[in-house]
Amino acid sequence: MKQKTQRKFAAFDIDGTLFRSGLYRQIFYELISMKVVPTEIAEEAIRLHRQWRHRVHGSAFEEFERFMVDGVDGMLKNLRIDDYDEAVRRVLDSKADDIYVYTRNLLRTLQQQGYFTIAISGSQHEIVEPFAGRYSFDAWIGQYYERGDEFFTGKVLKTHTGKDEILRKFINEHNLSLEDSYAVGDTNGDAGMLKLVENPIAFNPTDELYRLARQAGWKIVVERKNVIYELESHGDTYLLADPES
Repeated sequence: MKQKTQRKFAAFDIDGTLFRSGLYRQIFYELISMKVVPTEIAEEAIRLHRQWRHRVHGSAFEEFERFMVDGVDGMLKNLRIDDYDEAVRRVLDSKADDIYVYTRNLLRTLQQQGYFTIAISGSQHEIVEPFAGRYSFDAWIGQYYERGDEFFTGKVLKTHTGKDEILRKFINEHNLSLEDSYAVGDTNGDAGMLKLVENPIAFNPTDELYRLARQAGWKIVVERKNVIYELESHGDTYLLADPES
């Protein structure tokens, strides 16, 4: 029996990598505006968000993110599924086109070259699925909130860590090849899948991922306003590459 030819693949993080914000973060903001988040959680989130926006200290963003994720996880049993689905719909309607130029173009180019494209996100499945479909990904996975009759049960399947193991499952399930493979991510949670591929790209990396990328010699790309900076390793130094070359 003839063995099926393996296909090249590219894996993308979504939040902060393709999407300019965090899908899960936008849902949280929407839930607050709908007044379905408990007052004490909403007020503390607003305070921490202000600290992050004002760069009060170096870990302000991580502190806000942890509180937001823990806050939503903690309120799931009291969150109506219909309210959550409405928040998802609003975010998709208003924000789904807010994406980065570099990763959008890279995704399109690789798709045109026949790559199997994968979205691996820590955002919820309910928004990852339509978002990934909008950009023609072949496969995707997002965090899963178990549903009851009217409310969520509180059980959560997390996908923002262990992305290397998730990617390996996709590779096995879809007969994919690591040869000339790509992965793009922006935080240390993406490090596992970046280490796995031949062409890792640290895009708008956090300080932690930036340091890891420099140590490993990975390509680093920064998109700021309408300018894209590509940094490539040349031994012990990084040089600015011409993205048009």
